[in-house]
Formats: sequence, C-alpha cells, structure tokens
Amino acid sequence: MRDSIHAIDGPFATGKNFSSKGLFDLLFARGCRISLMTTGSGRREDSRSEVERRRDEAMADAIESRAGGGDLAESDSDSTRERILDVAEKLFAQRGQAGTAVRDIAREAGLTAPSLYNHFDGKQALYEAVLARGVEPLFGLIDGLGRAERTEDASVHVLDAVMDHLAGHPDIAKLIQHESLTGGASLSHIVHGWLDPIVAQGLAAMKRDPDTVWSEDEQPMAVAAWIHVILGHFAMAPLLHELFGVDPLAPEQLERQKRFLRRFAQLMMSSTDQASRG
Repeated sequence: MRDSIHAIDGPFATGKNFSSKGLFDLLFARGCRISLMTTGSGRREDSRSEVERRRDEAMADAIESRAGGGDLAESDSDSTRERILDVAEKLFAQRGQAGTAVRDIAREAGLTAPSLYNHFDGKQALYEAVLARGVEPLFGLIDGLGRAERTEDASVHVLDAVMDHLAGHPDIAKLIQHESLTGGASLSHIVHGWLDPIVAQGLAAMKRDPDTVWSEDEQPMAVAAWIHVILGHFAMAPLLHELFGVDPLAPEQLERQKRFLRRFAQLMMSSTDQASRG
C-alpha cells in the first residue's frame, strides 16, 4: 500500500518516520481531488463517499501492517493460498458467505486485505475456491464407484476415501449445514452448482446396479440417508462430542465411523430384501 502511495503522490514517510495522521491526510487529499473531477453535485457526493471508504480501508490496512510488522513471509505462494483457503473455509462455515468479510479472512490468515487480493479476485472467487477444494474431489470418487465393478472392496474403498477427504476439510460439511439452515442465494448455488451432480451420480449408480434393493421411488431417500450419515458426522461433531463424550474427529473415532459405514452399507443393501421375507 505504501509503495503505491509513493508512486501516485510522491514520497511518503515510512519506517520510524511513519505517521498514520500523515497517511490519513494524504489519502483524504487524494480523495478530494478525485471527487472534484466529477460533474454534478450528486455524482460528486457518490464519488467522494466511495473514495472516503477506500481511504479508510487503506489507512486501516497500513496502520495494521505497521503495527503487526507487515504480512507474513510469502516465500511459497501455494502455501499462502492454502492458508487463506483454510481460514476462509472455517469462517464461511461459522458465519456463512454473507456474514464473512474479506478483511476478517485476511487478518486471520496473517495478511492485509490488499495482499489477499493478490491470490483471489474477491469474496465470491474465494467462496468458489473453498467449495471446489472441498466438494469437487467427491465427484471422481462417486463417479468411479458407479463405473467400477460392483464389489464390496470397491465400495469400502470409496467410503474410506470420502471420509478421509472430509476429515481433511471438516468445515465443508458445516458450511453446507450453515447455508442449509439460513437459506438464501448461497444455498441455491451450493445445491445446483455442486451437490446436484453428486446426487445425480449416486442415483445413476443405483439405477445401473441390477442388484439394487431400492425401488425408483426409494432411491432419492437412500441417497439422502447417505448424505445425512456422512456429512452429519462432521457437521454435527460438536453435538456428538457433547452427547457421547468423545471427539468425532479424532483419528480413532474416524476409524470407528468408517467401520460403522461399512456395516451400514451392508444393512442398507439388504434391508428391503429382509423386509419382503418377513
């Protein structure tokens, strides 16, 4: 930020001579000049308001950078990007997209907002990247199960891989749950942009299986049950922790959940047949 100010307005004190008041005055003067270039009183007020907003943000970033010693070292751009995504995933899960500010993500990632924009164009692009990292790998897993030979080993492999992936990104399930509870445009985007293809893959796999025990009417409910039992383990981890006194995300508990899912799969595939015999 200070480099860009130097290029636009001439030399500006940095280091031990840094003055937040001086920066404030400089940016304010810059904003006034931009405002006076517009025509019409209403337009001048709008431009001035926008410039003042940007001025305040720039000043806060500069002061924060000075107080905290600047951004963390960014020798590895990919590492920085992953750190941003980790923080964004957590905050989006806690607050939803609408309730999360780019400034908050940047601060918790050890960056200033302008530095974050070097990696992502804005909040929507960051939200998309979080979803892509968390949800997209599930496409290949489920699609591979549908195309592979139907064996118990193949099913176990996919279940374990899905659980391992979500264990690495547990806040993705919470993010989906948060948007489901609050509704709105973000939920519609998640469903139609990301979850619809996964559900379609699951339904297609059931239809291709000649040994499926679920009728066509029951198949959507069977897919929904899988969504509940898999995502629920992560989305409701705090509740499960309180109920049973163990951390659902601990390695040993994840292994227990995998074993349960294998057994659950066996029961799911035999329950209708057993019921018809009863």
